[in-house]
Amino acid sequence: MSNFLIILGLILFFFCFFGFIASLVVYLPKAEKEGEKWAVFPFVVMGLMLVFGGVSYHVGMSMKKEKPMVLSKACAVVVGYKHYENCSGRAQARCNPYEKILLKFEGSAYTRDMRFDAGLARKQVNERVCFRFYDRFKYSHLKSSNIVEWLAP
Repeated sequence: MSNFLIILGLILFFFCFFGFIASLVVYLPKAEKEGEKWAVFPFVVMGLMLVFGGVSYHVGMSMKKEKPMVLSKACAVVVGYKHYENCSGRAQARCNPYEKILLKFEGSAYTRDMRFDAGLARKQVNERVCFRFYDRFKYSHLKSSNIVEWLAP
């Protein structure tokens, strides 16, 4: 919804001059024939388009203000670990290896892999763990879910 209001505001704001010219072309001949009462209409159209465009853009931007990310809590069973090389460049000279932990959440039939900080201790396979994490499903800009800290189960 916020994207729609922002785009609508920009369209109204940038095309208000075209609306002014179009209404000037349509109503200027009427103003010459009947008097001056129609001469104000093009300015009213341009002013209304500017005002509604500005209001729409402002409301859309205020809806889109970035909210701080909140840590989620969950408990799961450790299924295993996956190691990724993550090499790039010619002849794969630059490598940034990282590891993900595979977890099966309580009440779920599927496993999820999550990154975890290098400073966190590794847990044993089939161990029940509770943790705080940034959830990729809540924040789509994250590449993967990240475990921040372990909690006591």
